[in-house]
Amino acid sequence: MADTIREQIISAYVTRLDQITNGNGYNSNVGNSVFRALKIIEQEDLPACVLWPGIEESVNRYGQNECVFTVKVEAIMEFGDTNPSVIQEQLLGDLIKCMTDPEVVVTALIESIEYSGGGPADQPDSRETSTAVYAEFQIKYEFLVGNPYGQ
Repeated sequence: MADTIREQIISAYVTRLDQITNGNGYNSNVGNSVFRALKIIEQEDLPACVLWPGIEESVNRYGQNECVFTVKVEAIMEFGDTNPSVIQEQLLGDLIKCMTDPEVVVTALIESIEYSGGGPADQPDSRETSTAVYAEFQIKYEFLVGNPYGQ
């Protein structure tokens, strides 16, 4: 069976995240390991990012369901000798640019994507070697009433 419009959008953004590399002009290489809804990331998989599809709201208008759903993206990497807060700000910038760059059409299935908030997941303690941030985005799209596979 075909994927729903929502699934196609989620898959497109999972694929898009692999662009976050130094070679593509980003501050980090968290695109080297991209996961979907994975709670535990092994140290050997770092740097990495995880996309978490979230709750959706929908309004029925003129034969269309107008939907907005949240996507949370986490980025995790080791910080070495660099202040973790500096790394966190670089990671947050990378996520926002990758997900919302107006010069890149990730998929024509969406009407819009907006950054709605984010920041440090927490500050690492003296025993930790990695740090993380998260960013949340609101994705707006439509599908036909009764047919989540078609627009």
